[in-house]
Amino acid sequence: MFGDIFNIIVHFLDLSKWFIAFFILWPLFESTWIGWRQFTYEHSREFRMVMFEMRIPREIRKGPRAMEQVLMSLYSLRNTAGDFQETWWDGEITKWFTLEIVSFGGEIKFFIRAYYKQRPLVEAAFFAHYPDVELVEVDDYIDQLPSDLDDLYSRGYDAWGSEMVLAKEPAYPIRTYPDFEAPDEERQHDPISSFLEVLSKAKKEETIGIQILIAPASDDWNEKWKGLIDKMKDESSKHMGGKTITNFPGGPLPVFISEHEAENQFKALSLKRTPGETDVLEAIENNLSKPAFETIIRFMYFSPKPLFYDSFARRGITGMFNQYAALDLNMFKQNYSVSTRVKFWHWPHFFYDIRAEYRKASLLHCYRHRMMPHHTFMGKILYSQFFRWDFATKTITLNVEALATLFHPPTFLVLTAPHIKRVESRKTGPPAGLAIYGNEKEIERFQ
Repeated sequence: MFGDIFNIIVHFLDLSKWFIAFFILWPLFESTWIGWRQFTYEHSREFRMVMFEMRIPREIRKGPRAMEQVLMSLYSLRNTAGDFQETWWDGEITKWFTLEIVSFGGEIKFFIRAYYKQRPLVEAAFFAHYPDVELVEVDDYIDQLPSDLDDLYSRGYDAWGSEMVLAKEPAYPIRTYPDFEAPDEERQHDPISSFLEVLSKAKKEETIGIQILIAPASDDWNEKWKGLIDKMKDESSKHMGGKTITNFPGGPLPVFISEHEAENQFKALSLKRTPGETDVLEAIENNLSKPAFETIIRFMYFSPKPLFYDSFARRGITGMFNQYAALDLNMFKQNYSVSTRVKFWHWPHFFYDIRAEYRKASLLHCYRHRMMPHHTFMGKILYSQFFRWDFATKTITLNVEALATLFHPPTFLVLTAPHIKRVESRKTGPPAGLAIYGNEKEIERFQ
């Protein structure tokens, strides 16, 4: 009997082997093909970039709230694959921008990297909210950095780097600029000042770079966290007098509770919720109400070997992010699977020196090329490196308010001199109605 059953199973598998093979191989083929097409799209003319340096004026009265509006404008430039051709042949992916703060021996510069075709829109977004800030097209400073580990060591330099991730789910926000504001000007604080203080301590031969890669997230990014809000509300529900309020408000009321009684009980439940629970729930709802970007925060520290001190960057840079921590909400932490500091107690506990070198080479490559993780499983496999898989880098979701807190032109509250070269005069356009004579070619010479 058992032999007959076994023969039936073998016969069934023999007949359906192509069908089973299709369902096993098709997902692999789909992931490989789309990963290849997306890789080709990343290296096409569509990804021609332009680098802007932000020239900071003598004084900026506008705070991070203006930068939030700039990011809202950048979010509107989001592109996605909308049809079969764009997905399967063009391999279109959402383009990303780069916000960078770099210290060249203590001299700090702000950079924005955008796509060449979107240059006028990026400039318009900035000038609309920061009319005194100049965006000057410059050569990419990345060409001054070592191209690989051999080039790094041949210059007599060493490097350290890592990435930052969130400690909790993205639904929980970090401390943002409203938390640093106060009615009294003397009590206000610009969080960018902590970055400037640490970056200004770099010695003449040292370079510290912080990259914030941002790709607009989908419009419904917050939908996946609606269940978290419902769960938090349910956990605060109480049984009162043998009766339970469920799905209130927004859902049907229990038939054995009148609407008036249910409303009174709901008010009582709200009073029983602690102020801390109320603040957390309000902060989460506010965080989920704004557009967001898929974000990578990556930084590297380059120094001559005699001056190299990784604790300066490892504790100094990561310490700057502690000001955004809220123990009941969210905070930043290092992504230790990417960090170039590897010890024998780190899993898998062997070849830690070799793994550190491969991580350093990989992070340097990612920093130079400002790489986002590949979107498909096979894409991550195909473009991974030995001892360092592409699965290590993790994107985090930050809304426009959080990103504006991390990156914005220093306000008048920050003492920028002598660490930032300031623009002493303001450029203005010609007056309206100015008489211009000549043909189009002559006019283009002066544009």
